[in-house]
Order: sequence, then C-alpha cells, then structure tokens
Amino acid sequence: MKSFKQFITEGTATEIKELIFADSEYEYPIPFSQPMWERITNFKSEGYWMHVTDMEDVIKLAKIQGKKNQISTMTDMKDSESSFAQGGGILTEGGIFCVLKGTAVMNMGEDFSTQRDTQGRRWLMAGQLYQREWHDEVFEGWKDFVGEIDQMRQDGYKAIIEVQNDNPEMQKKFGVTLDNDAFADPEMYWRSDNIRDWSEISTYGTGKEKAGAIKWYMDGIEKILKNKKYLEQIQKMMRMGKGQEGKKQQQWDELVLSEIKILKVIFHPTKVHSKTSSFSGEVGNPDDLIANLKRSGYRGPVVKMGDKGGYLRDEMQQIKNLNGRIMLNRNPRNNFPTKYKV
Repeated sequence: MKSFKQFITEGTATEIKELIFADSEYEYPIPFSQPMWERITNFKSEGYWMHVTDMEDVIKLAKIQGKKNQISTMTDMKDSESSFAQGGGILTEGGIFCVLKGTAVMNMGEDFSTQRDTQGRRWLMAGQLYQREWHDEVFEGWKDFVGEIDQMRQDGYKAIIEVQNDNPEMQKKFGVTLDNDAFADPEMYWRSDNIRDWSEISTYGTGKEKAGAIKWYMDGIEKILKNKKYLEQIQKMMRMGKGQEGKKQQQWDELVLSEIKILKVIFHPTKVHSKTSSFSGEVGNPDDLIANLKRSGYRGPVVKMGDKGGYLRDEMQQIKNLNGRIMLNRNPRNNFPTKYKV
C-alpha cells in the first residue's frame, strides 16, 4: 500500500472529489496514473507521438518537459484531409503541432476524450468502456466491474465514516470535532448520521476524511484493475479502432503521455490560434510563437508547414515507423535504428 503522500506525488487533483465521489456507475473514474499502470501491466512504453495545441498551451507544454504531467497525443491520423491535418486541435483551436518523445501511460485506438484533472492526470469514465459508439464490441462483465467499484466504495464508507460511530478515538483520527454542539457526546455520536453515503464525503467530510477516501479509492481501483478478466476487457475496448479494416473510425487515436520532450514544433501559417486574440477566430502571430518558445527555454526547430497537410502526414509516417521499430527491438536480437530525424 502507498502512503497518501506517495499518492499525492503521482498527481492527485485538488478537485478530485468531482471524480471519485460521482453518484452514477457510468461516471466511476479510472485514473491513468503512469506509476499505477506500470505496476498493473509490468510494462513501460516509450516512443514518439504528435500533439496539437495553440499559442498559449505550447508554452505550457515546453515547461512540463520531463515531468509526470500528462497530455493527450496521437500516432495515427485516419483521414489525411481531416480537421487535424488542416490545423484543428483536440481541446484547443490548434494550428501548432508538436513532435514529442515520451512515455505512453495508455494507448487507445480512437479518441476517448479523457478528462484532465488540475494536476495533469488523465481519467476515463467507466461508462465510456461499456460500448463504443463506433463498434459492436462490448465490455464483457462490465456490470461486475462497476459492481466491484461500488462495493469498494461502500467498504471505504464503512472504514472511514461508520467506524467513527460511538468511537471518539476514530473521530479524532479523521479530524471530526463536536465543539459547535454543546449536547454532543463523542461516545454517543454517530458520524454516519451526518454523512450517509460515500458521495456525501465530498460535501460534508473533513479534510482527513476526504484524504482517506482518495487513498482508499486509488488503492482499491488498482486492485480491481489488476484482475486479469477486467484488464483484458479494458485493453480490448481501448484498442477498438486501431488497425480494424472496414470499421467506422474516428479521425485519430489517443495516447496518454507523460515525461515528454519536444523534438520539433510545426505550425500552420494561417491557423495559429491564440486565446488572447482581440477578435474571435483571429490567428496568432507566428513571430510571437517563435519568440515565446525561446523564452520558455525551447531550443529545437520550429517549422512552417504548407496548406495541404502533406508535411504533417510525412511526420506522422515517420512516427509510426519509429514506433514500429521500437516494438521490434523488444526482441534482443533486433537493433533497428530508432532515432528521430529532425
């Protein structure tokens, strides 16, 4: 078991209560913590990826190089004339494309629209795994999966809230005081009268109760995910859309990435979006982009792409080829070159 302090260093959100205390089983969250998934799968995947962003967020990207902060990236563009190739972005207006090297936390065959918490960790809701809109496959045993999460939450409620009933020592441990109630007797007080279920810890719990619940959930979900039957189903649903001929697909895949290094920045000359533009839809100044990147400490190449997206397709092909060689090199007899050519 990890301590709560260890868990915090892996990237807890300050507003994590909006995730782990959800009422609906479809909203039960699955965290993409890099250390956790490495423990679950005994695997670490390093390689090359593409990320699309805008004038402001590319500077933030430069500042998180080498850190555990997570971002969504891609390696596969289904349609060469897609909005991505023309400058559209994921969660941004786009226009700026970054070639990255880093560690993949999770590889998904299509865009799952993972949620990002305030510390940079990505989360996926359980309902997104039940059945993908684009495919006929379903998560076999999904009800059992969310049932175990629900039971884990109930057990956590008992271990954190019900354990305090008639128990002054446990009330003190979880930071519960009755100073405002002159008639309250800790030996007669039932904490479960004030917090009636797991979700109410979010609203009425003390800081120590919430911290205990966060740690309980993260330890509990890791144990559930280690169950081979669930892990195999999750990985199956994640791979939907990747390399499936004849299947309806989204325009790109999604990979959750951390410990990044920017190898190249590519921008579309007429579609560099800036959130601070004076008018809606106004593009940013590429000269400002280059100057701001230099101020952020980025010293790599900054390249202008053409209007057709061919340059971007070539970059994507190089990324796919290099990642393929990295896979082949897992066989110790192979030694294919895997250096990115700037």
